[in-house]
Amino acid sequence: MCYAASCDPRCGKCRPKRIVEADCPICGHRSSMTREEYLILFDLPHKRNVMEQKILERGGVERPRCPMCGADMTGAFRAAVPPKPCRANRVVCGFPCGRSDEAYREGRLPCPTMVPLGKLPAPPGE
Repeated sequence: MCYAASCDPRCGKCRPKRIVEADCPICGHRSSMTREEYLILFDLPHKRNVMEQKILERGGVERPRCPMCGADMTGAFRAAVPPKPCRANRVVCGFPCGRSDEAYREGRLPCPTMVPLGKLPAPPGE
């Protein structure tokens, strides 16, 4: 468990990562983008926040390019955050965090940061 003052924005164990990193497929240079830029770039369904409004006001997100060689890094960023079934919310999440393996509890509030791509079927017996 980490403390709020020392939270690593690339971790993603207790909440979604704030920074997504990917390596260039050509030269291997590491590049990064924020979670908001990632969600806008791939047009994923989610609850919008103020940071995203600011990004859209500035013209949106450009296709990610490697700062070293100029190669297109869209595929590398897409592969950096694969969708995963979230048992806690019974959805396939497009930007999962470490809590996706927690068991579903009746009456639990939905995750405010989930990116629902599809629904999971209810377990047998419910």
